[in-house]
Amino acid sequence: MSELAQNTNQDLFKILVKIAWIDGEIQAEERVFLRKIAAEKNIQLSSEIEELLTNPQVTSTAECYQLLRNYLGTYPKSQDYDHLLSAVSSLIYSDNDIATEEADLLTKIQNLDPKNTNNNSTFDKIITKIQKIYQKGLKQV
Repeated sequence: MSELAQNTNQDLFKILVKIAWIDGEIQAEERVFLRKIAAEKNIQLSSEIEELLTNPQVTSTAECYQLLRNYLGTYPKSQDYDHLLSAVSSLIYSDNDIATEEADLLTKIQNLDPKNTNNNSTFDKIITKIQKIYQKGLKQV
């Protein structure tokens, strides 16, 4: 069983809530998205989760990135990474406004992609990541 399979939907949901707070507030659209995810994943909105959604949380890009790394584990499968990137991207793009902290986190998340190879130069990797973020942003407009 992969490390990711041992994690629960609730763990992912808590990470998404932390990411929603990365710009200092949860937008109404992000709140709607999070409640939709909770319903889809049968996550009970316990008092702990309601508190996470309503009480301002101080979180940083580095903290969120570390949570994501821990969630994926040491050797993530491509499908696990893709699922996580999709969930985070959907949350970030849900309010049609990408804060600097959110864009920074998306760039860092792409470093976790198990498909990345060491054959590409750092410059090539950065350009590819910027292109992906830009293309996703265009699709949301």
